[in-house]
Amino acid sequence: MSADSPIPTDEQLVDALRTGDQTAATALIERYWPAIHRYASGYLNDENLAEDVAQETFARLSDGAELPTGAFKPWIYRVARNRCLDILRRYQRSPTHHVRIRTGFDAGGASAGPRTRAANEERRHLIRQIIETMPDEYRDVLMLKFFEGFSRSEMAESLGVSEATIKGRLVRASTYLQEELRKLTGPAE
Repeated sequence: MSADSPIPTDEQLVDALRTGDQTAATALIERYWPAIHRYASGYLNDENLAEDVAQETFARLSDGAELPTGAFKPWIYRVARNRCLDILRRYQRSPTHHVRIRTGFDAGGASAGPRTRAANEERRHLIRQIIETMPDEYRDVLMLKFFEGFSRSEMAESLGVSEATIKGRLVRASTYLQEELRKLTGPAE
């Protein structure tokens, strides 16, 4: 692959990797390392373990025997997720043991006053508490959709379920989050 050629797709890189082209492995690693590391870090809440997961995930590219038959992106996330779950089982921790997951409410407005900032911080804290105790199947779809930007089909392939299942889990996760937040904050006025 020369520097003058167009940027190859994931599928082209996987095909090149199947023929023994190790520059294809390097290109895939460069393309996906930051995202896989971020995903593992969010799952494990441990930078050192996330680094290990990323290394072990991309080590799968070296032998070429376990390359995906479908899309690369969902496959590499599934490999990383399974490795994270293995680590959590080894340490006998739940994937929801941490509280540092981003909530999407982290960017405060520059003009927010002290009361607004305090209320926003309290809401962020409550959302983190809810996500911490949320069933794994709900937390997984929320992380992939909102933090990794996956489509429903990519989530379905990564988690090994149908798109209809993903759609249902997203609806139930959203409902769960709203109901739990309502329980903690009381009815809206």
